[in-house]
Amino acid sequence: MAVEKGAWAVAIFAARETPAMLMGTVNAAIAACAGRQARIDVLINGNPALAEQFTAVARAIESDTCILRIWSIAAADKAHTWNEYIHRIWDTEGMAFFIDGYARVKPDALDAIARHLAATPTALAASGVPSCGRSAKRLREHMLAKGGIHGNLYAVTAEGMHALRNTGFRMPVGLYRTDPLLGAALTFRLDPVNSRWTRGSVTVVAGATWDVDGIAELSYKNIVAYFKRRLRQAQGELESRAFREHTSLKRLPLHLLPATSQAMVNNWIDANPGEARSLFRKNPSCLYAARQLRIPRNWSATQVPPVLLYTQGFEEKLCRAG
Repeated sequence: MAVEKGAWAVAIFAARETPAMLMGTVNAAIAACAGRQARIDVLINGNPALAEQFTAVARAIESDTCILRIWSIAAADKAHTWNEYIHRIWDTEGMAFFIDGYARVKPDALDAIARHLAATPTALAASGVPSCGRSAKRLREHMLAKGGIHGNLYAVTAEGMHALRNTGFRMPVGLYRTDPLLGAALTFRLDPVNSRWTRGSVTVVAGATWDVDGIAELSYKNIVAYFKRRLRQAQGELESRAFREHTSLKRLPLHLLPATSQAMVNNWIDANPGEARSLFRKNPSCLYAARQLRIPRNWSATQVPPVLLYTQGFEEKLCRAG
């Protein structure tokens, strides 16, 4: 079964999920495609064991209209995985939905976004909103009032996908705040040199949402994860300031973004030492994050092409993309 040109594309990003959790996400995505032709790509980064385990159980998934592909991405990094999808893997020519591996979209979520984008021709992307969790109500109200992209579920139009490729835009590897950076880039219509901040470029769909499992118990692992997340949020603050300087202040092309988050942040700190010191005094976590970003990292795994482990409906094969 071949997917026709212009069919929906669905990219599911996974790294630390269990096979059962990922199975629930994929089945929910298939149900949300509602009989439409779609290419569903499961992108598992930095976890070859999960990729092999999920490939084994995914053979039980059946669909008459969706083709499922499972990819193993060597580098354990979401920004790099997103870049690989945009520039190597997306191949339907249609709009692309982006879903996190633990988010089970509601049956009508994808259609709600597609209908909204069809009625909003100036938009390049649209985001769903959360409906479960302690902070869901506050975040939903903020997004509906201010806009933005939520990484659990959003879509980019075919026009937006082609523009992402044609401009050469790539997220800096190691980026923490992937979703706000993408939202900002699209709000500049991917051209901060010639385009102003255009709010209507990214819209929010109140009726598009998803389910996630809650934290079952307070554990040492959960506490450690919470503090790691707080420190990563400090890195995100540094990234936001660096990206704002690149786009809003210097108005530089997006393809000139540094290849890594480390380089982007360190360039900003070196160019703005006074502003950086003021931020560090107000938020010592940002100082810690800045020091961590001075430690060299080995990104050689990003040179390894994505590996296609399984394609539903075709003879199973092991090959390289691109």
